[in-house]
Amino acid sequence: MNRTTLRQATGPISFALVILVCWFVAGMVADRMVQQELGAALRAQRQMSTSIVDNMAEVIASDLAMSRAIPATMAEMDLIQHALVQSQNYAANGEATEPARRAALLKDARITAVSGFLHDAQGFSGLDQIWLVNANGICVASSDSINNASAAERSFVGVDMRSRSYLTSALVGAFSEAYGVGRTSGEPGIFIAAPVYADGVLVGVVSAKVGIARLRHWVAHAGTFVADENGVIIMAHNSELEGHALPNSRVTQMSVSERRLIYRRETFPDMRIKVDAQVREQAPWVPTAVAGQLFGMTEQPTPSLYQARGGLNSGLSAHLVDPLAAWPELLRNHKRDHLLVFLTLAGTVALAWVITVSYVRERRHHRATRDLAEQLQSANTLLSAEARHDALTGALSRRYFLDLLRHEIERARANNEPLCMAIADLDHFKQINDRFGHAAGDRALEHFVETCRTELRGADAIGRLGGEEFGLLLPATDLAGGREVVERLRLRLKAVPSPKLPPSVGLSVSIGITELSPDDLPERIMSRADTALYAAKTGGRDRTEALPPDDTAPPARTVASVW
Repeated sequence: MNRTTLRQATGPISFALVILVCWFVAGMVADRMVQQELGAALRAQRQMSTSIVDNMAEVIASDLAMSRAIPATMAEMDLIQHALVQSQNYAANGEATEPARRAALLKDARITAVSGFLHDAQGFSGLDQIWLVNANGICVASSDSINNASAAERSFVGVDMRSRSYLTSALVGAFSEAYGVGRTSGEPGIFIAAPVYADGVLVGVVSAKVGIARLRHWVAHAGTFVADENGVIIMAHNSELEGHALPNSRVTQMSVSERRLIYRRETFPDMRIKVDAQVREQAPWVPTAVAGQLFGMTEQPTPSLYQARGGLNSGLSAHLVDPLAAWPELLRNHKRDHLLVFLTLAGTVALAWVITVSYVRERRHHRATRDLAEQLQSANTLLSAEARHDALTGALSRRYFLDLLRHEIERARANNEPLCMAIADLDHFKQINDRFGHAAGDRALEHFVETCRTELRGADAIGRLGGEEFGLLLPATDLAGGREVVERLRLRLKAVPSPKLPPSVGLSVSIGITELSPDDLPERIMSRADTALYAAKTGGRDRTEALPPDDTAPPARTVASVW
């Protein structure tokens, strides 16, 4: 074979090889370029989705706190307490006696007046329904029993309510809150039950319902949904998802009768949220680590970011499945970049042109991403400033606690009620950190807050003022009663150790408590509580000191080293 023949034979082979190499290199370059775009898009959208779900969780917590306040406040009213005390003779004697009970209760003028009060309270509170249940589990008054005779006959008055799951805990003295579907109306809602005490004796329950329809603003953003403590989606922006169950949710372990009792249904389709295995099949250029951060659903073919927030003090959880908005464009960009780079490698001019375009586009994309990051940072800073709870312990933040203190002072004066404030400080906290590490110190703080929640009422509040120092608010409580409450808290902390701490860690707390005086400002009552705490510390720690509400109290401590 002569040189000419060889050159003719190898020419097409060399050209084909160059084309293949260019195509391969162009693919590698395109992969790298679109991976950078994907990373930037993920960072930007993850920050945005985090802001959305955090804001959603705060709105849920705020709305539920407002809803809880109504029955909790009503439980402290003399009118409610007297009505429940007077109705203790009504008890369940079988379903046949229900009509007679209802008739007797509807004829009782005192009970009818209470039902009228409940009706008025429902009107301005935003609740769907309010009713009273005596200690025997009988509904004695209801907000929907005074419109007319027909409405009264359809109301809960006279009904044995003991089988309602949301009343089980309240009838033994615990505040409860649960999602459910109304047995009569068939309408879903959040049911709240607050125990009522008269002279220290449990006499019944104030129960209320907030309809889900009133709370639709929780899921105003596309892709958001709310699940209850059993993992059932009770509200979703896409209403077709309502009634589905989250993966491995508690509802799948419940009996059929329990499901029917709470949800009025037996089956719950699965809400399949899992790592999207099709991402790598559809786009092999996506890194494995990145593909593991993308989720998919049968109802949503686009890879999505998934965010969830629990711990809303209600059993509810906020969720967001946010489809990656840039995904279709990224797929198109990859194909386009592959072709462009390939054409670029075919000639110097084309190469220079593609490099220039890519540089300009990357600069523009970088500038847009930087501007968006700055905007998101500002938004996150604002959201963080509005945070209401301490991230470690779940107690109220200092700022929100001080706002709540001012509000409670105004409410106590308006209602002519007592108000106690206490400041608690864990003893020898620095020694716990030094001996067992800061992780043990964190567990100690969490255990103290959990003990407070166990011992205090639902209407009471605990806030972290800083370090190991906490503030306690006891509405409608005088100094003698408040001292008993915090003394029980102190004793319980010593008696029930935390299983998360080493056995040698002995927790104790010093507490100073005082009562609101007629002319107190927030700073003054805090100063007086701080003075009482100082006295507890200097008196040997692990004790409670109370300071009466007068103006003769000495100034608060000024030397921190005494602690």
